[in-house]
Amino acid sequence: MLKIRIEKMKKIRLYTVLFVGICLAVFCLYRLDKMEIKASETIEIAFSSQENTLSGTLYLPDKRGPYTVVVLIHGDGPADRTLQGGYHFIFNHLLHSGYAVYSYDKAGVGKSTGNWLQQSMKDRAEEALQAISAIQKTIQTAAIGTLAFSQGGWVTSELALVEAPLDFSIVTGGAIDWMEQHLYYETQYAKSQGFSKEETQKYLDYIKQSDVFVVADDYDGYATYVKSHHYGQPMSKARFDFAYLNHTANAENGIAKIQAPFLGLFGGADLNVDVQNTMSVYEKIFKDNGKTNYKLHLLKDANHELLDSKYNENKDKIILDAFLYGDEIFADGALDALTSWLDEVTITPVIKR
Repeated sequence: MLKIRIEKMKKIRLYTVLFVGICLAVFCLYRLDKMEIKASETIEIAFSSQENTLSGTLYLPDKRGPYTVVVLIHGDGPADRTLQGGYHFIFNHLLHSGYAVYSYDKAGVGKSTGNWLQQSMKDRAEEALQAISAIQKTIQTAAIGTLAFSQGGWVTSELALVEAPLDFSIVTGGAIDWMEQHLYYETQYAKSQGFSKEETQKYLDYIKQSDVFVVADDYDGYATYVKSHHYGQPMSKARFDFAYLNHTANAENGIAKIQAPFLGLFGGADLNVDVQNTMSVYEKIFKDNGKTNYKLHLLKDANHELLDSKYNENKDKIILDAFLYGDEIFADGALDALTSWLDEVTITPVIKR
């Protein structure tokens, strides 16, 4: 009798383990599916800009054309068309709301040729123009505009200066002046390291002197100076050249030329950009020019990427939380603020395929 009970208990434990394992497998598959891009159709679109060939994907919603297309403009770094998966939730929110999305690999990333570190913001604006032209040759568009992240704000400014044919412009986490933004970023870094007032001033003096070498295009002097201090290693020559190429970037002249409806999305917990300064500059320029078709939206609990501000202190949790909770990693209202504004200013097709 005891032997039978033991065997029965073993079977129960086995079935329990199998049941739990199946449930976990189903949950994992469900969550992984949620993280995939939910496009009804994808179209590969490559285009040329200057000497480079850029490769991207147009993601279509489950609606008939003509389409309202959102063209992504990346921020800093070697971004591919999906930001290594980081854009998936944004794509899906736009697609679910009826918007098509186009995004391409930065120069020298993925299937694109060239080197993004050798590009100015004006070069990247030219890319965006060519991307828009390629899209319009491929599908019927009801409207087309840009969604720019961080550094992409300067690209948006350059597009306005050349009167790009945009039906709307969106900037998230954009700065105004390149060098001022760098100093703000480093100030926030000093705070995060718990520097005293004296240590902070010493560190910022070091940063300012480092920037003097950038402005002078003196990499050897810069490298020697950085190595003589204890704050870290010099940036690469390629990164230094990129900083020199773009150190005069300032968005103000371009902001004054923005004609299309404009949305600025900013995080109240942004540690990269002085969003209060950015918003005040946009506000002043727009008001001075009599512009009314704009909205500046501050999301109190959002960080630079519009994620919940808790990830400023715990970036290692982003991937796990994205898997477990999906787009809830974004600050409350961030994604809805994007699509609700688009609904107001564009014509969205509503006919099912």
